[in-house]
Amino acid sequence: MTRIAHVTRRGARYVFRRRIHFQNIISRPLALALQTADPFVARQRAAILSARFAVVKSSVRRMLGQGTALTGPQIEALFRQELESELRAIVDFAFSDGAWADEALVIASDDRVKYSFLRSPDRHRPEFVELALGLFPDEMVTQRLAGVGASTGSSNIAVARTHLIRARAVAGAKIQNLYDDEAMDAPDPIAVLMGEFDDPSQATLPLSTTAVVPAENIQTSQDLRECKFDYYDERRFSEIIEEVAADLKTEGIWSGKLDQQRRIMRTFAWITGDRELGSYTHRDVAAFKKALLKLPKRFKFGTPQKGAMSRPFDQIARGLASGKSGEPRSKKTVNRDLSTMSTVGKHLEQTAWKPKIEGSKVMNFAGATIGIKEGKSTELRPVWTKEHLRCLFSSPIFTGGGAGKKRLKNSEHSPRVWHDAAYFAPLLWYYTHACREEICGIEIADVFADAPVPFIWIRNNKTRGVDGELAGEKRPARRREIPIHPELIRLGFLEYVEKIRRDGHTEVFPELYLQKSKRGGAQFYYRAWTHMVDWIEDRMPIPIDENGKKTDIHSIRALGSSFYEVEGVNPIMRADLMGHEREGTNARHYSKRVDAEGLSVVLSERLQMLCRYVPVITEHLNAAPIRLLPLSDRSRVGSGRPRKARSDAGASRS
Repeated sequence: MTRIAHVTRRGARYVFRRRIHFQNIISRPLALALQTADPFVARQRAAILSARFAVVKSSVRRMLGQGTALTGPQIEALFRQELESELRAIVDFAFSDGAWADEALVIASDDRVKYSFLRSPDRHRPEFVELALGLFPDEMVTQRLAGVGASTGSSNIAVARTHLIRARAVAGAKIQNLYDDEAMDAPDPIAVLMGEFDDPSQATLPLSTTAVVPAENIQTSQDLRECKFDYYDERRFSEIIEEVAADLKTEGIWSGKLDQQRRIMRTFAWITGDRELGSYTHRDVAAFKKALLKLPKRFKFGTPQKGAMSRPFDQIARGLASGKSGEPRSKKTVNRDLSTMSTVGKHLEQTAWKPKIEGSKVMNFAGATIGIKEGKSTELRPVWTKEHLRCLFSSPIFTGGGAGKKRLKNSEHSPRVWHDAAYFAPLLWYYTHACREEICGIEIADVFADAPVPFIWIRNNKTRGVDGELAGEKRPARRREIPIHPELIRLGFLEYVEKIRRDGHTEVFPELYLQKSKRGGAQFYYRAWTHMVDWIEDRMPIPIDENGKKTDIHSIRALGSSFYEVEGVNPIMRADLMGHEREGTNARHYSKRVDAEGLSVVLSERLQMLCRYVPVITEHLNAAPIRLLPLSDRSRVGSGRPRKARSDAGASRS
């Protein structure tokens, strides 16, 4: 038979194909499956579509020129199309074998709340406008308007977006009846759920009911409905974890060992069923967030080969739901995982997760983060007091004790002060207000003893990095010069640094970097800090917050910052000393005192600030000659508590 105009064949089936050439849609191919392999039926349907195509195209051209407002039938067509599309997507999700299929209605209900905000009188608030534009970009709404023959002027785009939002909100309500007998017993549950919107006689402008995609991207009907991306990537998420980690490290976005980032990506793959990349949708973001909130605080993830991750997530979730799972996961930790996946999502938007509709956002992890109201309950840890640290600085570590693991015990024979991280790190935290890793990871090259005002330069270095890379700065403001307090100089810190330099070390505290498993602050915490806290707690109560958290090393920094909560403190100097971001346009962009006056002047002013506001609580300590234990024994202070007496039974057995 002769060729059918505007019709091609895909396999044994016929497809109607035309191109449209309107203002914002340049030569876009329109492909409609005719759902038949019979050439006579295809010819008849193609003739009907060609006529309808000409009518719609003429109407759209006229409306584009006149800027005609949306008509009732056009609004109804937009609304019905979006309602049916959203209902079908949720039903497909609910009837699938996905990890979160049983949560489909709950997710839809949560989405309904979001859409209800976007259709409320408050929808013009900036945060709501931003969310609405992310869900329904102008390009997407323009295509919908063109599909129903409506004007694509800016006013119509805004109106149409509201109607699409209304439809999704209604879908979230109607889908709650999915498991009613009336819907479940029907051949097509969607027809029942549509209710008053499913009258076939009201189905206007049928041209818009079929997805418009480039012919080269035509796949199965399932792919067309579910794939939200420019192309369907068949790789599973777990297959690209190492590739993403390497790319983000090369680009300088991530640094270090990336163990945490890899674990978070594996967790996402585990929770979502490790599906093909092209099958992911925005619902997986909600499912990931909900799953993280179900996991307890100290949940052991394991690996895909061993532990929890080696079993389907559904099994683990049921186990957590049936028993006491322990303390809930911190919302800040959930936000950290979502933030990590947001970085991954942005990277994949260049390739596998590039949205089909330009400017839209499919995997919006950042938008799923939880708002946390700041208050006492959100403080990281309670703060130390001067009395607590004065107690610590009165321990045998600082006044003289035994060697090795007897540093916290008074030695009857030749008590001595030994110099290492156990001695200097707490002093440095108190007199510099620096963070745990900033002090534990400083290098010899970071200590400038010969400057007019001796100082420590907190910056990226190889000690705080891995594999020879420079790392350590949490954010740019953390790079700063801190003057060395006179008490640190009096107690021999500069002499200690010189001794370590002559011994050929790069790190100021080399004993904290002897092994790979625990490095820097983690090594110090387990070797020395826990015993120091016990020493203080045995002599006076230590602060504990309402969640049972005790003060830790970072609480010394909080104490230091509190010294400046008095009148007359320069906020710029305080921010620079603490490594905080400056506040205000003048402070961020115009205050350039280091450039104008020189670093020595600024360091002198910072030193005056330290000496004025930070109380000296070590005046009782005598400067001792620098003494070093063997490297493997440094900072192993041991417990200051007496050994428990053995029972009689235990003594008799011995």
